[in-house]
Amino acid sequence: MAWLRVRGLLLACVVLALACGGGDGNGGGTGELLFSGSAGELVPHALGRSAVYRVTATVDGASEVSSFSSTVTEDGADGVFQTRFESATGALARSVSRDTGSEVRVERFVNDPGGPDERDARLDPPVVVVRTPVVAGDAIETSFARPLDLALTVGGTVRRRQVLFVGSARRVPEAREEVTVPAGTFEAVRYAVSARGEATIPILGERIRFTADVAGDEWFAPRVGGVKEVLDVTLRAGEASTEVRFVTERVSSAGAG
Repeated sequence: MAWLRVRGLLLACVVLALACGGGDGNGGGTGELLFSGSAGELVPHALGRSAVYRVTATVDGASEVSSFSSTVTEDGADGVFQTRFESATGALARSVSRDTGSEVRVERFVNDPGGPDERDARLDPPVVVVRTPVVAGDAIETSFARPLDLALTVGGTVRRRQVLFVGSARRVPEAREEVTVPAGTFEAVRYAVSARGEATIPILGERIRFTADVAGDEWFAPRVGGVKEVLDVTLRAGEASTEVRFVTERVSSAGAG
């Protein structure tokens, strides 16, 4: 079994929720206060709020462009809210998150709900997306959950699978800076995050273990949410591996503010 390529990416966790160890370190310095508002300002989640993201995946110098949307479908009591994700390929996912006031965290993630690749992951500990106040250098040690929509070559045949990677991450806010994406120019907090996840799925009667190591940066804009991330992902299955750079940019927003 060998990798052919990765054709798309379905992002987990309400917004752009993982990256790794990147950044140039040229922020305001460890200890600088980067944001003092509530966690819900960095990850807005009013009912009906939605966003569209463009994803450019580059492998060996060749790029493919895809997209996905995220929509808040429930915003209920005790800060619990649900988000539905749909990729341009038709892949679906759903997250259940909680806003505690000082944290937004993902407690459950359902990959391919009702489909052949469904996996219902109840995350303990949860994935901490943001924590406030945001202080440069104040690391968050957290869980990690992320689905990838993969195209695999198995016995000469391309098979498309949704794979949910679960593992751990370390997220470090580094600076507050301007970032420009198709949706506009925003002043955002940049995070560097170290992450590793794994998944095991059945293929042709065998259970194949996959790992994903991720390196990059992500940006959250107050009252907007996730606006950009740049990730270098190394995917492995046995002796086979592939390296992909994902650039995800916010294209548009709609719904409640």
